[in-house]
Amino acid sequence: MYTKEQKKLVSYVRVRVKELMNQYPAKAHGFDHAKRVAKWAVLIATAEHANIFLSEISAWLHDIGRVREEFFGHKKRHHELSYEMCREWFREDKRFDALSKEEKLQILYALRYHWNDMANDYAVAWILRDADKLDGFGKLGLKRSLDFFEGDEGKIEVDLRLRYHTLYNLRSRQAKKIVQEKNMLEPVEKYFKKWLKEKIEPVAL
Repeated sequence: MYTKEQKKLVSYVRVRVKELMNQYPAKAHGFDHAKRVAKWAVLIATAEHANIFLSEISAWLHDIGRVREEFFGHKKRHHELSYEMCREWFREDKRFDALSKEEKLQILYALRYHWNDMANDYAVAWILRDADKLDGFGKLGLKRSLDFFEGDEGKIEVDLRLRYHTLYNLRSRQAKKIVQEKNMLEPVEKYFKKWLKEKIEPVAL
């Protein structure tokens, strides 16, 4: 599937991201999240006959900016910071010279816009978004949301409502198939409905 050079780079990126995220563990967006997103990205890219190598690299790198967002107080959002950090890595680390200019641009675009469902100039971008979205479903996705917002009911409510928006905006057939076959919406929906019912109180004049 990959050339020898590509395998080396994927391995190197995985190790570098792991070291960074182990040193600065971001809530619900640590190395385990990156690992799952990389797995989903490979599955989706394979099914869509897209660039598997660039999809996996982008998945490993997509949340590196959370380190600067959560630990160093940067005001920009993590996707912009991931884009900026990756540019720095490309410039400073000779290992990335194995990538062509076009490959680097595709990765940077995917990182910068892994929140924007209209940014579709490269397949790598929407593959990354679908892979990232998949990790918000299922029991694990629900747990990530609850852990990330630490009991803030307002933010949890908004995040759970966004799951329906996320489901609607899945682009690849493979991602939609995974959610359906694994019944990944059910835990989120069950929790959310229970939460909403608990908020119902009698009304009175």
